[in-house]
Amino acid sequence: MPSTTLGRGAAPIAARAHELLVAARPGWPGRALYALASSPLALLYLAVYAGLLGSVVAVVYGIGVLLILLVLAATRGLAGMERRLARTLLGVDVPDGERVRDQRGVVRKLRRLVFAADTWRALGWLGARVLLGLATFASLIFGSAAFLALGWEAEWNPLTALPLLALMGAVVVLTLAVLDLLVRLAASVAPRLLGTAPEQRIAALQQSSRRLADRNRLARDLHDTIGHALTASLLQATAARRTLTPAGERPLQPDFARQALGHIEANTRTALAELDRVLTVLRAEDGGRDPAPFAAPGLADLDDLLAGLRDGGLPVALVVDGDVDDVPPGVQELAYRVVQEGTTNVLRHAGTPLTVAQVVRSGDTLDVRVCNERASQLDSRPGPGGGRGLAGLRERAAAAGGTLSAEPSPSGGFDLTVTLPLSGAA
Repeated sequence: MPSTTLGRGAAPIAARAHELLVAARPGWPGRALYALASSPLALLYLAVYAGLLGSVVAVVYGIGVLLILLVLAATRGLAGMERRLARTLLGVDVPDGERVRDQRGVVRKLRRLVFAADTWRALGWLGARVLLGLATFASLIFGSAAFLALGWEAEWNPLTALPLLALMGAVVVLTLAVLDLLVRLAASVAPRLLGTAPEQRIAALQQSSRRLADRNRLARDLHDTIGHALTASLLQATAARRTLTPAGERPLQPDFARQALGHIEANTRTALAELDRVLTVLRAEDGGRDPAPFAAPGLADLDDLLAGLRDGGLPVALVVDGDVDDVPPGVQELAYRVVQEGTTNVLRHAGTPLTVAQVVRSGDTLDVRVCNERASQLDSRPGPGGGRGLAGLRERAAAAGGTLSAEPSPSGGFDLTVTLPLSGAA
């Protein structure tokens, strides 16, 4: 029964304390409440230091290591409370530090608890709060003593009343000014000791940059794959429709139509698989997990890429010159994307002219070229693109240390050439 009564009595106190914190917005009420809380918190943090010292001494008895871990965990918890107080009462933007509980595995959590800079900087902040509490307590004691001495021990008469009142007011103003200075000093130091360390911020920015670069690459891959699949499928569907529609003396070709439908099915499955892979990677990154590795396309997949285009009516030839077996996977994937984007652009802008895809190994470079003759059937074009494919290829080629050239050819067609160093893409 007493414990129940105690629990019921603590709830209104906690609710009242929460209301008081909410009401004390940043300003002089928040700073005053922060200063008043400094002395009680200083006693609590002194107890933390005493516990840490006692746990170090207790190492010789075999339980000191466990006590040290408990004290460090309590220190990080108190640092979280201090962050909330600084944000609520002082209006200081203190970013949250690394959360040990989010680490995987007990050993890794314990390692981060002991060796993380946040832990020891938080311990240093508790020490600073102890000094702040002592300074606040001393300011209040000396200010109160001076005020009482002037009020009760001085001789009051008509000649000394005004000077004594002025001195008492000066003591009050000076005491409040010292307290405000201490609080402002704490507000300036809090982000440095309670916030994330500079090396952690740099690491977070680097990780964020890598994630943005990975997502940009995924978006380009998705654009290349789905754009090619839809364009090729439209070419196949157009060819199938024409073979199943009688026109003059042209006979029906059901076998060709079935073959075109098979290619449409394969293209659709490829596009859906690529979309599913991208969504899986994005969900894994959002959940803080490492995405599962996947097999990127390479030069060996070019035959399958172009086979469906040939069956759909695009006369495209593949020429591979030189030893390309030892070409790095990153360069192979980029070369595949060049051929993919180049043939897709041929279908979109020129229809089905004679096209050549060429991959040439020359020393430490790989030249990838897609060229086509003048467009002969403009009415068969699947439709123009948005111009984002070549821009993306140019950026990827530049990132790999290569160059891209895209210009009309003397014969009236178009020539896309990308030169890649074999050590450029990782």
